[in-house]
Amino acid sequence: MRKKLLALVIFISALQPARSFAWGKIGHGLVAEVAFSLLDEPTKAAVHKYLGSMTIEQAANWMDEIKNDHRNDYMKQWHYVNVDAGKTYENTREENVVNQLTRVIEELKHKDKMSDEDIKKDILIIFHLTGDLHQPLHVGYGNDKGGNAVNVKYKGHSTNLHRVWDSEIIESENINYNDCAKLLKTFDKEDIANLSVINVENWMRQPRSQLKGVYDVKDDNIDDAYIARNKKIIEQDIVIGGIRLAAILKDVFKS
Repeated sequence: MRKKLLALVIFISALQPARSFAWGKIGHGLVAEVAFSLLDEPTKAAVHKYLGSMTIEQAANWMDEIKNDHRNDYMKQWHYVNVDAGKTYENTREENVVNQLTRVIEELKHKDKMSDEDIKKDILIIFHLTGDLHQPLHVGYGNDKGGNAVNVKYKGHSTNLHRVWDSEIIESENINYNDCAKLLKTFDKEDIANLSVINVENWMRQPRSQLKGVYDVKDDNIDDAYIARNKKIIEQDIVIGGIRLAAILKDVFKS
């Protein structure tokens, strides 16, 4: 009887939509590529020194790659922040993406007192959480688990809204570095300077403001108009995430 009950609990748990992770491999890699296109050579060299054999794409995805190791379960809440619809973010001590990204940025201001291993870990966290922060559903609503509990149809198959934004639009529309580089060129020096002022709590407000459009789905079906409209927003969020990742890395490794 106990075995049957345990099996039933496991089965039901498997059906529950879990928190997934922002942008997927491609999106996180693009954030890193955009960032590196904006870095000076000494900053690039400093980052590579600590990453060692890891590529910037691997660095950007590290926090997702380790999620199946239960020793890292303490990091699960770091990928997102929940703010109810109609509410504004209030700073708390909870372990969310805003607080953890702010923490590691502050920590690296004292990197001269840190081990190389700890510096590397903080860099990996910065790479990933800067990307997470710029995916609107990672600064979304807790009642639907950031869109994971919103079931939709995408190009004829069943999925959820979070996954649509994580990877489905990026993959089906072949969003790539050339698209992002082209968009980056439309940002002038003043735009980049304004976006590069480091304030994580302020940064979250931009993707947060996009949620109305994110949820504008008719009859639970992601149609071509939705895809076309939001492809542009996803590209924009990736580029802005890259600009801000570059700003953090420049600040950490400034002369």
